[in-house]
Amino acid sequence: MNAPELDYITVKGFKSIASAEKLGLRPINVIIGANGSGKSNLVALFRFLQHIRSGHLQDYAGKIGADNLLHFGPKTTPRLSLELGFTGVERISYALELEPGHAVELLPVSETVTHVTDGKTVKEQLVRNGREAGISGDGLQGTAKWIAGRIQLWRLYHLHDTGDTSPLRRAADLEDNRSLRADAGNLPAFLYLLQQRHPVSYSLLRRTVQLVAPFFDDFILRPSELNPDRIKLEWRHRESDAYFDAWALSDGTLRFIALAAIFMQPVELRPRLIVVDEPELGLHPLAINLLGSMIRMAAVDSQIVLATQSSHLLDEFTPEDVLVVERSRHTTTFQRLDGVRLESWLEDYSLGELWEKNEFGGRPGSCRD
Repeated sequence: MNAPELDYITVKGFKSIASAEKLGLRPINVIIGANGSGKSNLVALFRFLQHIRSGHLQDYAGKIGADNLLHFGPKTTPRLSLELGFTGVERISYALELEPGHAVELLPVSETVTHVTDGKTVKEQLVRNGREAGISGDGLQGTAKWIAGRIQLWRLYHLHDTGDTSPLRRAADLEDNRSLRADAGNLPAFLYLLQQRHPVSYSLLRRTVQLVAPFFDDFILRPSELNPDRIKLEWRHRESDAYFDAWALSDGTLRFIALAAIFMQPVELRPRLIVVDEPELGLHPLAINLLGSMIRMAAVDSQIVLATQSSHLLDEFTPEDVLVVERSRHTTTFQRLDGVRLESWLEDYSLGELWEKNEFGGRPGSCRD
């Protein structure tokens, strides 16, 4: 297994996270915790970082509210700080500090990149890009350019919406296929790209979907006859010549197809870091087993962060993959499971069963507010 993308994250003053010092990250990071514990805030941190990199920090702060991003508001948290430590032979890190400005602004006040090689430390102070962070600039060089490029290769997926008006069920622009969007709204265009340019990955994805949906034969992916710039997600039934569109798929099947596209896309297209919030929603237990297999396979080349409430999905991983999130004295805390400590328990119970029994926290009864 390759080294993970991120070695650690330090975050102070973000939402419910008062302080998390050098939170270590592995190739697979499964976040579990009770509702309200703050596990979704760790997921939100990656979205926050993407907005910072893309130059949309102020838009994000305006939409969410700068006060809502700071732990208990600016009176309690006058400054929010982040640090990312990257893996590799050369130690590279990125640090950012932000303070609330006028109205809903959240302004960068200190931003540095650090590069340590052969015992020599080079630290560079970035210049703010207007009201945005310096890492969002176009003229970056050296270590700063490398870090910006890495963050740009991360993807956070949110597949909760599978309703009738969901982007997952609508037609997509044929050329919108550079990468799978956060809501998988360009799924048919992306599958078409895999079918045409990456047939081995496409064939494996198709066979995996068949395991979950035995009635499914294959996708019918082609530009619309009346509008060749658009493409719909259509598919053929195994026992019929008739074909159907996305509206004929259940929520769980449609979500599984999107998850398969995320984790089974070719390595050269796959994001360096993949973040998914509650991927198990609406999935049959067999589909959850397959999801676990897809995640483990993808983690050979990509770092995975996922938040879940499924004990069934938890069974697919090792204790060391799991981060337990709890709310203690109004702040979110993180603890990675210790496989050695749980070794005797795991002789009689699965990891998911131990979680349900509240043997290592992360359940409603273990929160200590």
